[in-house]
Amino acid sequence: MVLLSFGLTGCAELLDPNYGYGGNPYGNGYYGGGYGNSGYYDPYYNSNRRREQQLNREQEELQEERRRIDAQRREVEAQRYTPPAPRQEHCPSGFSPSENKCSSAERKLGCRDMRLPGGLGCVSR
Repeated sequence: MVLLSFGLTGCAELLDPNYGYGGNPYGNGYYGGGYGNSGYYDPYYNSNRRREQQLNREQEELQEERRRIDAQRREVEAQRYTPPAPRQEHCPSGFSPSENKCSSAERKLGCRDMRLPGGLGCVSR
């Protein structure tokens, strides 16, 4: 008989249209009835929200750290890189710098001329 009355009591609460509001220990996630306040109080929800906010903060901190490191790396590379100084070209031994090429008559006498990759003209007369 005790089991039967316990079972009926549980069913009566489930059939109550106000069940889940106010004094329900499980609640529906919102303050209501006797609490006098309407706000979300579910600890699981709040815990997950705090965890999500913490993860977002950490992600933003990591992105900021990446930006800082990239900027620092670019700065170090800029300081390390120095463009090569223009090489001063020199004519090979036996040649002297000249923009005048050898004439046909000079070539018959052994005159040689050349132009270096940098544009410097050299002549051996």
